[in-house]
Amino acid sequence: MHLYNAWLPPPVAAQTAGERDSFSRIIATVNSSFNRDDPESVYSTLRYISVLDL
Repeated sequence: MHLYNAWLPPPVAAQTAGERDSFSRIIATVNSSFNRDDPESVYSTLRYISVLDL
């Protein structure tokens, strides 16, 4: 558990345990959507901006 989450009640802290995995999955999805050889592929990543703009 991250130090910033240490103050949370145990049930809430347990739910935050999956944050790292969720973030890793979204980053992997964005990386797989983007192809450096295809300039148009940047548009396929735009739908994730609201998720990543925290």
